[in-house]
Amino acid sequence: MNYKLVFIDDNMREGLEHPFVRAIGKKRKSAELSVFIDPSKGLDYVLNNLNSKMIVFLDYKFDGYSLQGINVLKEIRKRTSLLYIVMMSANSINQIAGLDILEMINENYIWFFDRNNGTIDDACNLIDKINRLWNVRFDCILENWIIKHPNDANKKVFSQPGQEESYTWERILVELREQTPIGKMFEKLINQFYIYNLTTKSEQNAEDNNSIQ
Repeated sequence: MNYKLVFIDDNMREGLEHPFVRAIGKKRKSAELSVFIDPSKGLDYVLNNLNSKMIVFLDYKFDGYSLQGINVLKEIRKRTSLLYIVMMSANSINQIAGLDILEMINENYIWFFDRNNGTIDDACNLIDKINRLWNVRFDCILENWIIKHPNDANKKVFSQPGQEESYTWERILVELREQTPIGKMFEKLINQFYIYNLTTKSEQNAEDNNSIQ
């Protein structure tokens, strides 16, 4: 599964020659790597690629920049709640207690990486965990389905009552990834559909078992 792996960290250097980045690239060859030392440029790149599967390793503290890791994280969260973010710091998570970052790290799709004590394997384990989560997320399942059924990607499959605009599977994928009002509504409809089907199936199985008894 190809995906973008983005590092936003002023302790690195742009390009792919930083030992940490190079080592991860060798171990996770399906990742498309990008490195930004300027948090503003990194943020712009992320926001312009929200319709891609992406993991962001984001430094907490940037020396000499007004924009800090927590600011980048909040700006990303204004646009989407689906993007996976790994916050990095030379301090342990206990040493930054009381800061806004802690509340956000406890949310879904945000992890913490201790850059002083964490190893390359620890970082790769986080990447692998996120890859496994992608296998059960609807937007990722939809993306894989579109790849396998390219002729159906631009078929109109959804429209809102009372509105002329229709949405294709490809457009729905973008709306889901960017967490637009349409994307959130469609995701809610899908979740309700799954819950209804599971509940109906469970009730039917119970009735079948009772009839057998």
